[in-house]
Amino acid sequence: MEPHAYPDLWQRTLSLIQKSHYYDKETFDSWISKTELFKIENGKAYIIYPTMITLNILNTREGIQLIQSTLQEILNESVSVQFISKQDAKKLIPEVQLQTRTANLMKTDFNEDYTFENFIEGNSNAEAYAACLSCCTQKNHLFNPIMIYGNSGLGKTHLLHAIGNYLKKEKPETKVFYSYSGDLVSILLDAMKARSVHGNAVELVKSQLVENDYFLIDDIQNLQSSSSQEVFFTVYNELIRRNAQIVITSDTHPSELKNLPNRLVSRFSSGLAVNIVKPEFDTSKAILKKKLEGNEEACLIDEDVLDYLANKFSNDVRNLEGSLNKLIFNATLENPEIIDLDFAQRILMKEPIVSERSELTIKKIKKAVTRFYGLTYSDIEGKSRQKKLMNARQVFIYLSRELLHKAYVSIGQELGNRDHTTISSSYERAQMLIKTDPNFKTAVEKIKTLLEKN
Repeated sequence: MEPHAYPDLWQRTLSLIQKSHYYDKETFDSWISKTELFKIENGKAYIIYPTMITLNILNTREGIQLIQSTLQEILNESVSVQFISKQDAKKLIPEVQLQTRTANLMKTDFNEDYTFENFIEGNSNAEAYAACLSCCTQKNHLFNPIMIYGNSGLGKTHLLHAIGNYLKKEKPETKVFYSYSGDLVSILLDAMKARSVHGNAVELVKSQLVENDYFLIDDIQNLQSSSSQEVFFTVYNELIRRNAQIVITSDTHPSELKNLPNRLVSRFSSGLAVNIVKPEFDTSKAILKKKLEGNEEACLIDEDVLDYLANKFSNDVRNLEGSLNKLIFNATLENPEIIDLDFAQRILMKEPIVSERSELTIKKIKKAVTRFYGLTYSDIEGKSRQKKLMNARQVFIYLSRELLHKAYVSIGQELGNRDHTTISSSYERAQMLIKTDPNFKTAVEKIKTLLEKN
């Protein structure tokens, strides 16, 4: 049962206990009604008691049997009861949250559109494609780890999901773990903070990670927390010892990963490093045709428009597909007989060429934000909560996530080493402000324009 269902379950339980008239009205209202259901785990229900008087009232053979039988009636399963104080519950909260987040992380859902069949192979990505497919089909992992590196938007994530989808279909018994490195860092940091009454929380997480047959990590360059690097190092070594296949993506060659320890980089270099570069013209055009597949009659596009897109936007597959989406969307608004070159050039005239954006860095975003608001780096790195400074920080966080897909930990380091949970909350706040605050949205759009021009 999910934790969010506990309050409703407990209210139903209390209602039935009250109707049983085992406790008189005064006792029930003063003591029993103040109890809470903390969690149900391994067939045991943990009930929070607010005071020792409440515990003394509950902790009788008849009282325990009443709670157990009522819960069993509602759940239709056997359950025992354990009473815990509010103080003990507070100690367990980080562990419970960690277990929930870890369980969600372990339930990998692969994008069904990202398969080997849907991946357009060309000279720019043939080696990466072959390496990823072969690691799924060969019994012995000849190359371990496999590291796919290259700029953002060239298909690295697609290949990781393709591995997962292939194994799910062809080898369903295989245990596959996939995670964006920033999410993995968050889990490991939370584990280090948690104090488990049953043992070391970090060891609990590590034990789940090393049980996998395939270990797929996206954007390893964002594994920048030294403490999480240490845990990852031990997990990595254990996976290799167990002959689990590791596949990693990065924006740069392993030898150029500056923020990772040398002993980790050297292990990455011992496997197979394969580069993905921008797709050549023929591959770019094939990607566009694949995207149009099945909709050719509903969406008429001149061949020279596909040539135009393949030439201008080939540096980034996401941008390539996005430019096509923009044309199709505008065609639904203007309803031309056919999307010709004049239409395409008019619609996409102001679109930035990807090569101009490929050099974008988090430092450039920081510089653009501070200039726009007339601030210094110290201003947005500081702790002042003035509205102008708060807005500037939230814009910086939002753009760093949206444009560079930076991990919360990395963004926090640029803002005076703020905690990743603070950055995560600020990003969610920025997403809401874009929908509700026109001034905030305008600021984001203006700064994006400045970044595209530089």
